[in-house]
Parts: sequence; C-alpha cells; structure tokens
Amino acid sequence: MSKFAERYGPWAVVTGASAGIGTEYALRIAERGVNVVLVARRRDRLEQLASTIEDLYRVQARVAPADLTTRDIVQVLEPAIADIEIGLLVNCAGFGTTGPFLDMDAGVQESMLNLNCRVPALLTHEIAQGMRERGKGGVIVVSSVSGFCATRGMANYNATKAYDLIFAEGLASELKPYGVDVQALCPGGVFTEFQRKAGLEPRNFGPLQRLIFTSATTVVATSLRTLGHRVTVIPGFMNRLMVFTMRLVPRRVARWFFGLFVEQFIAKR
Repeated sequence: MSKFAERYGPWAVVTGASAGIGTEYALRIAERGVNVVLVARRRDRLEQLASTIEDLYRVQARVAPADLTTRDIVQVLEPAIADIEIGLLVNCAGFGTTGPFLDMDAGVQESMLNLNCRVPALLTHEIAQGMRERGKGGVIVVSSVSGFCATRGMANYNATKAYDLIFAEGLASELKPYGVDVQALCPGGVFTEFQRKAGLEPRNFGPLQRLIFTSATTVVATSLRTLGHRVTVIPGFMNRLMVFTMRLVPRRVARWFFGLFVEQFIAKR
C-alpha cells in the first residue's frame, strides 16, 4: 500500500467527477491505490469513468449520480457512503457565469451559491467527522485565483470562490491538531468545459492563452503532491504572480484592472 493510500484511504469521494479537474482527481487518486466514490449529475460519464478506473488501477469505483444542488444532498449520498471509511474528500463540483449580475437569471445565481459554497460545507461537515475521530485524512476544496479579487462581470462567482478559499484556510487551522490535512486549491484558467460554460473561451485570450491556461493534469498533480504540505496551493507561475499583484496593489486598483481584463474577453464571445 502506498503512503498516500495509508494516509488518505481506503476511500475518497470526488464531486464533479464527470468532467475536467474532477475526472482527473478521480483517476490520479485511484492510481495511488485509493477506492473512489464518483459524484456528479451525468450517470453515463460516471459509469464510463468507473469502468476505466477499475480496469486500469484495480481499485473499486462507486457511481453516485446526484444533483448536488438538492437541499438534502447529504441524505441523497448516504447510500453510497454509509458503509465505507472515507479518508479523502475532494470538493470539486462547481460552475461559473460571466456578465452583469443584475442581468443574469437569479435562479442560476442561487444554484451557483449552492453548488460552489453550500455543498462543500455540508459534505465536509458530514465526512470530515470520521477523519477527525481517526486522526488522519484530507479535504480538498477547489477554489480559484478569482477568489482573491472582486471583478465586475464575475461578481457572484468570485464571491463564491472567496468563500471556498477562506473556508478551507480556516478549516485547515481547526483540523491540523487532529492530523487532518485541508487544502484550498486555487487554479487559474484550465482547459476544461468549465471555462467555456463560464463564457471564458480559451481562444479568446489570443497569445496570452499559453500563459494563462494549463491542463487539468498539471493542476491535479500539483494539488496531490502538495497535500499535507501547503494549505493554499496556486498552480502555475503566472497565477502566483497574478495573486501576488492583487495583494500588492490597492484593492480598488485590482478590481479595476482585473474587471477590465475579464470584460475584454467576455466581449469577444
């Protein structure tokens, strides 16, 4: 058994496992010898991923199709997690939107709050109890570099990612004495369907695309390599430079600059 599996096994729960970063987390965690519970809405994708994982890595993969925005999400997932010991929770499910807040559908914005903020809080509260009792385990909350700065055009999304960031950092301090590792992963642009759904098509960034966007493989490799060593993880030099700049300049300047940046590329859709 690998050291990773000893510390974060025998089971991991990955939300948002049907695509992008979530799929990559599921694969790389399974590769390290940990069984996985795959949570997302699309059953067909989950079943295909589960089959791939079991064939490649000889671990168990459970499929738990669910609408994570449902109010009783903990109860919905109970049948899939009640009889297993969960040593790792990856809160990866989420989505974003771009555009003026008042012009967007209020129901969609409420769903974003539920998925990006409420779900990680509820699942962590439920699952990390066992980790604290056992004195080991890990929780990853996928935030974003967007969580470090407010910008026009992404006001609600950035606010949800700020919640994820602060929640994970505070939780890390609470659970460290119990041997439970918590990480706030803060990627920038990633080549996944998330970006397109959010209205941030990578090709709109022209020659900056290579500097701003990276792969889910790189992001997840950085996350798992640093789990237990760093709380706030920002993959990529350009992303770390951007966050450093946000912290260095006055907040009103950061809001103006990054708001202008976002608006420019939204306008190219």
